[in-house]
Amino acid sequence: MQAQKGQICTGTSSLHLGSGGFIINICEVTEEAWPQRSRKRKQRRAMAAGLRLLLAGLFWSQFRVEFAASPPPSPAPVRCALLEGEGRGGGLPGGGKARPALLRFGGDAETPPEPGPEPEVTFSVSDPWGALTPLGVPPRAPPSCELNPTNPQTVSAPWSRPLHPDARSPQAAGGQWWVAAVGTPQYSATALLQGGTGTEGTITAAVSLAVLTNTPTLRVRVGSPTHLHCAFAAPPSPFILEWRHQSRGAGRVLLAYDSSTARAPRTTPGAELLLGTRDGDGVTAVTLRLVRPSPGDEGTYICSVFLPHGHTQTVLQLDVFEPPKVTLSPKNLVVTPGTSAELQCHVSGFYPLDVTVTWQHRAGGSGPSRSPRDTVMDSWTSGHRQAADGTYSRTAAARLIPARPQHHGDVYSCVVTHTALAKPMRVSVRLLLAGTEGPHLEDITGLFLVAFILCGLIRWLYPTAARPEEETKKSQ
Repeated sequence: MQAQKGQICTGTSSLHLGSGGFIINICEVTEEAWPQRSRKRKQRRAMAAGLRLLLAGLFWSQFRVEFAASPPPSPAPVRCALLEGEGRGGGLPGGGKARPALLRFGGDAETPPEPGPEPEVTFSVSDPWGALTPLGVPPRAPPSCELNPTNPQTVSAPWSRPLHPDARSPQAAGGQWWVAAVGTPQYSATALLQGGTGTEGTITAAVSLAVLTNTPTLRVRVGSPTHLHCAFAAPPSPFILEWRHQSRGAGRVLLAYDSSTARAPRTTPGAELLLGTRDGDGVTAVTLRLVRPSPGDEGTYICSVFLPHGHTQTVLQLDVFEPPKVTLSPKNLVVTPGTSAELQCHVSGFYPLDVTVTWQHRAGGSGPSRSPRDTVMDSWTSGHRQAADGTYSRTAAARLIPARPQHHGDVYSCVVTHTALAKPMRVSVRLLLAGTEGPHLEDITGLFLVAFILCGLIRWLYPTAARPEEETKKSQ
């Protein structure tokens, strides 16, 4: 079949039809043959693609509207111990007789609490900043919770100017006040609650100020920069921040900040304040950064926030660690028959203090490791030595009995156990008896390789030396 007018044939292919064996040549028509038809086809494809995008956009917008309209599930209620003793001015809870209580959030009255005693008092808590609600969102461990009645006062840090009371002070707002300390291993918060009206056995309360942390317990390596997270939720107001460090019965102010002057009256080298807010939701981050934590930085950290209407604080625990470095001397234990040797295991640069060093012996280098009672005459361990960076070192030694032929090949190991190690660290050495050790397979292999390389080098430097032998063989 001939190509029609206006067609461009770029090749033909054969098609067999029926039993008569007719062959029809099919012309492959390119888009250049119908430029107008090709243009219309492209326009239709573009319109279809645009329509698909429009429909997808409408579907996604409808999904987002429906998703935003559906309220998130209410957090589960939290069981608390309501203490009758008065708290310490809006800070941490005090002591006293405990009564079972329950915190419910967001007006939820149906979600069952964790199994426990029947609450005598239920607090319906309004938490506009979501400071306490993460404790009730599964999956979670049952949080600890203490409630204490308190009488917040207009207070200030001793090193700053007084914060004057305003319309949000307790004297103007009235009502009952409680301080709630709640937390899990991953999250903790201390909140100042202002009580309102309520029915018998139920009290409505609102979070007036909450100080929270995502890092209530931290474990960091010596010299590794770390962030001690702290944030507070409150209405807009001037505030004063204080970071305090307590260790071994002594305390000191590491850093202090006054928002009204944007200045830090107290600072400490190596401690930095990371100040920030989250998109206008009323939560202000006041995280402390330790540039190079050392063993001396271990201990309890208190993040305190002072406002005109009261103050509260949260507590963080920082543990510092450093795994030990272990070396065994001598590295090569070659002993003359009839003489004794001394092994020294040096354990250095570790923290905390507690470390265990033991000796193990494996006869002939095979079999299980055992305590070397029969091959050690005496052993001793030095006291702890503290380095300038706060880490510790100590040395353990073992004096072996005089060497005998049967001791050849014995393996002695120094085994170190420390809290910073996932498993005990072992360093070993093999005892070799002088005069009884033959060549090793490694030595023989090395000598063979050296001889092979020298032979090849000679043949490359003096190629004519091998030719007379080759010519003699050819003539024969």
